Amino acid sequence: MAIMPDPVFRYHPDPIATESAVPDDHVCAVCGVRRQTRYDGPIYGSQPESVCLHCIHSGEAARALATPGAPEDIAASFSDAQDVPAEVPIAVVDEITQRTPGFTAWQQGYWLYHCADGAAFLGPAGYAELEPHPDALDSIRADCRIYDWPEDDIEEMLHQLDRDGSPTAYLFRCLHCGTHLASWDCH
Repeated sequence: MAIMPDPVFRYHPDPIATESAVPDDHVCAVCGVRRQTRYDGPIYGSQPESVCLHCIHSGEAARALATPGAPEDIAASFSDAQDVPAEVPIAVVDEITQRTPGFTAWQQGYWLYHCADGAAFLGPAGYAELEPHPDALDSIRADCRIYDWPEDDIEEMLHQLDRDGSPTAYLFRCLHCGTHLASWDCH
């Protein structure tokens, strides 16, 4: 039997590169099919032994992993829907939270939006990965300025960003205009 290729996600183009999925021969707890790639990111709902990317893509995982006892219309999700701009359609939010692999963050990662749509998640990043994207660095600067951080402290923190350490940035790209965005957190 031929191996079915992994689905393509509009808002998370390479879940293996971002480490939200790993190559692993497993049987998906949702569909019961032997797959070669296992989801390895957050699940806000029941915690199965393994989930395949096909079940996330179809929405079946979100339906099947809803927290027991939750109302029928409350599906499991794979990312948080906080600070969603009002102009982003609910269908986009549903696709990102229920049919797109999430990503693991130190605390609780959240998706970024631009041009009235979700942005594509490109992966965790340190200063070295963000330096070619000054627009992403500027988005973190703007976030820090909301909290009245002194400019010297902001620049010091930016230079401490580490893809594999703390603080870490999470790089996104707008699907429409190409602007790079980033969020950050630490443990």
